[in-house]
Amino acid sequence: MYDLPMTSGALRGRLHEQPFRGFGLRMPDGRLLPVPHPEFISIEPEDERIAVVWKGDGGYWTVDLELVSDLEPLSRKNGKRRR
Repeated sequence: MYDLPMTSGALRGRLHEQPFRGFGLRMPDGRLLPVPHPEFISIEPEDERIAVVWKGDGGYWTVDLELVSDLEPLSRKNGKRRR
């Protein structure tokens, strides 16, 4: 768990890892927002505290990165298969 607010730099670092491994953003209410591929998340260029996480159904979540408590690997336990 992060002691400091999540930063866009930390998130970008995770997005550029090779090979990419899917992860989820842990939110304060306990939800895990899955990012199975780098194309499923966008960081707002004008305000790097904001990200958009795309859902598989065409919808999206708008996320304040300062509220993200952790980046967790996706696994069978949280509903997505790890690659």
